[in-house]
Amino acid sequence: MIKVIIPASGVGARMGASVPKQFLELGGQPILKRTIAAFQNMDIVNEIIVTVPGEYIQTIADYGFSKVLHVLDGGLCQTRAASVKLALGALSTNTDIVLIHDAVRPFVTQELVQAVIDAVKMHGAAVACTPVTDTIKKAESSQITETVDRNKLWSAQTPQGFTYNLIMHAYHQAEKDGVLHQVTDDSMLVERLGLPVSVVPSSRANIKITTAEDLIFAEAFITHSIGTAHQGNFNPERLSPIRAGAFPAGGSDSECRVNSLDELAPTRKVTIFTDGACSGNPGPGGYGVVMQHGEHRKELSGGEPQTTNNRMEIMGVIMGLETLKQPCEVALYSDSRYVVDAIEKGWVTRWQQNNWMRNKKDPALNVDLWQRLLPLLDTHKVTFHWVKGHAGHPENERCDELAREAIVEIS
Repeated sequence: MIKVIIPASGVGARMGASVPKQFLELGGQPILKRTIAAFQNMDIVNEIIVTVPGEYIQTIADYGFSKVLHVLDGGLCQTRAASVKLALGALSTNTDIVLIHDAVRPFVTQELVQAVIDAVKMHGAAVACTPVTDTIKKAESSQITETVDRNKLWSAQTPQGFTYNLIMHAYHQAEKDGVLHQVTDDSMLVERLGLPVSVVPSSRANIKITTAEDLIFAEAFITHSIGTAHQGNFNPERLSPIRAGAFPAGGSDSECRVNSLDELAPTRKVTIFTDGACSGNPGPGGYGVVMQHGEHRKELSGGEPQTTNNRMEIMGVIMGLETLKQPCEVALYSDSRYVVDAIEKGWVTRWQQNNWMRNKKDPALNVDLWQRLLPLLDTHKVTFHWVKGHAGHPENERCDELAREAIVEIS
């Protein structure tokens, strides 16, 4: 079962309002009500748990959301982590995945939630993030000491998703170690265990309403995209900044159609799975690609009569990215350590800086393909993920089938 925790016990001091910020009205409805409604309307969500100051428990009950099975008094919780821990204690053991979401992010979409859930199923933990676009400086005593490489920086959002056992263990360990009060982000607790947390590309439209300026921005969202929402016909899915009519891969039947908020979310979120295969290595080889964008799917394959497995692994990545005709945020999954480590560990960059030498004696291999791939990584925001091959992952298995079919066709 998929269960959502919405910690809403804070007072919202930065907003400077007379009521907690989550109860301020946005387009005629409390922000928190809109946030809960977003998950209430998602079939993939089974249960919602909300923590609020004690005096607002009845307010939440009066909203009448059928999936809100627990409204907990978080008034004595001094930190967000304490509120989340309180809610975790209300979960039953039949919980499969826990999503933790900020009370004041009302524009969350089902597409994003599904992407986080899918990533949790694959990796155990996942966080919605947006790539950092500003230039980031480090400073000491008002003097800049360093310009940080923003290509590896992401701004964490919510929802953040975890398997039930993992998040329970992470919170238990943090409390045992006496660090729970230091936590500002749930995924930090998984990171400190040395376990991986997957990045799920999100949109800047998934804003957190923290200041008065944020509230003005959110009001503009509603005013300019759907008009003022009213009780009884409010549908949070209409607030999605991306209304993808089809896969963004070019051609009249595959252009993305977006609403008037498109300028706030210039990139599309795409998931790509790739695999390569080779008979003989070297020998005839093939690659397979599965691309997903919302409900839309595209498969690619091809091969060469004389090649290697590693070249086909790279080709799968190249062909998937070259299919995209506009900048995209791409989550790319490959079972090739060679490909994933070459990018994520910076091997390719070092080879390029060393005139395509791995060391003083040995040249880098497959230079032509790396030179073809690197510009694509500048065009798109790509996050590489390694998956274990032949382990039953359906998309990876499908890519393997496509690659082997391509070998048969050219043999």
